Amino acid sequence: MARRVGVTTPAFLAVPEEERPAEREPADELRRRLIAIPKGKGGASAFEQFAEDVLNLLFVPPLNTVIPQSSNENGVNRRDLVLPNYAPADTFWGFLRLHYRGDFIVAEAKNYSAPIKKEQVLQLANYLSHHGTGLVGMLLTRIGLAQDARWTSREQWLLYNKLIIGLGDDDYHQMLLTHRAGGDPAELVRQRIEDFRLRI
Repeated sequence: MARRVGVTTPAFLAVPEEERPAEREPADELRRRLIAIPKGKGGASAFEQFAEDVLNLLFVPPLNTVIPQSSNENGVNRRDLVLPNYAPADTFWGFLRLHYRGDFIVAEAKNYSAPIKKEQVLQLANYLSHHGTGLVGMLLTRIGLAQDARWTSREQWLLYNKLIIGLGDDDYHQMLLTHRAGGDPAELVRQRIEDFRLRI
């Protein structure tokens, strides 16, 4: 029906004709898609689309729908994914906005076949600003952050109050399973922030 009226829909809504819509489970379909995406340059576009779809499924609402490929005014900084955060103050996302300046959550999708290095953390940190998107970012990776990237994210927090959290494939699977079971996937993000702070 969406195709007939020209409406773009997430890929997880596409199902074989013989499958009834009631039998679909978006979380399961996204998990299957992730497994099928090859790590590295060849799968970069598919992973970025997966990242957009998984953020929309897991965190919208209370966050607003993902804005893909958002650029600043001069076009120098091009952020992969941005989630506007107008969540109520008494929620986790509201707390993140009020206490961490998470006015917008900036997410970068990195489909690398190795752990992310410090250069990618610095790239994301460059997109975060007090008067722009705010100071909270997520690196959506396949494997996670290398040691130098973890130290750089710590440095960005200590010197500039920029909070950068790295997630990997295991995290997406866990959050999708939590969503499917009716839980709150943001609990994993909260735990990652807590772990990060308590190590300092």
